[in-house]
Amino acid sequence: MTFNIEKVANMIYITSDDIVYNSWEEDNFTERKLKNATNRILKNLNGNAVFNKTF
Repeated sequence: MTFNIEKVANMIYITSDDIVYNSWEEDNFTERKLKNATNRILKNLNGNAVFNKTF
């Protein structure tokens, strides 16, 4: 499954096929939050996920 990590206006989203799996306001975003979210998704999908960061 392919996930996109994208920035729109002042929000950062993890999306796949127009479904938002996680979101943060830019002021509250940290790389650690992103890493934890991607690890959680990978764990749920048994490691079968690809992440594309677009910002």
